[in-house]
Amino acid sequence: MTNNSNMNIRKLSKVLKSTNANSNLILKRLDSKVTGRMVSIVKSSLFIFLLLGIQACQDTSMQDLRNFVANAYKDKKPEIEPLPEIKPYKDFPYSASASNDPFNLANIITSRTAPAAVGDSPDSSRPREPLEEFPLDALKMVGTISQGQRPYVIVKTSEGTALRATIGNYMGQNDGKIKQIIPEEQKILLTEIVLDTAGRWVNRDVEMTIDKDE
Repeated sequence: MTNNSNMNIRKLSKVLKSTNANSNLILKRLDSKVTGRMVSIVKSSLFIFLLLGIQACQDTSMQDLRNFVANAYKDKKPEIEPLPEIKPYKDFPYSASASNDPFNLANIITSRTAPAAVGDSPDSSRPREPLEEFPLDALKMVGTISQGQRPYVIVKTSEGTALRATIGNYMGQNDGKIKQIIPEEQKILLTEIVLDTAGRWVNRDVEMTIDKDE
């Protein structure tokens, strides 16, 4: 009887020790879970407080900015430049009423309505001379000579050829006729026949002098 009782007591003791060990393990697990939750709660709380603090700082900064914008130029007035001085209008009396009116349509003569030639028209039947093959600006006067009482002008063409001409000869492509040769001034006078803006033939005086660069 005594031996059975001791065995029962030993079994009960083992059961109690096992129960105690399991209880301690359960308590440890509970403590770890509670601690983890508490840490999470604390972290969440700190994050919320941090966000609230940042928001409060932003609100304060924005309010400071609004106050600055509202009060920075409160007492200052914009400077407006004065208007420019308007000078009194001074009328101009038209005193040329007796003159020819430039806006009168009767004074406008177009090439279609104007005669083909008015005045001295070029003689298309006369033979052309060598100096008429070149435009007048392509000819250069290089000097003068005299044979007896007759003066001549020496003209150099754009091709480098030197030709002579005298009074009555033609030069250029506008029927330029030599009217006068003045040796002492080293110049000649020509009269060209050209069309004006109205389509009329008119005389145009041209002066040519010696080219000093030659």
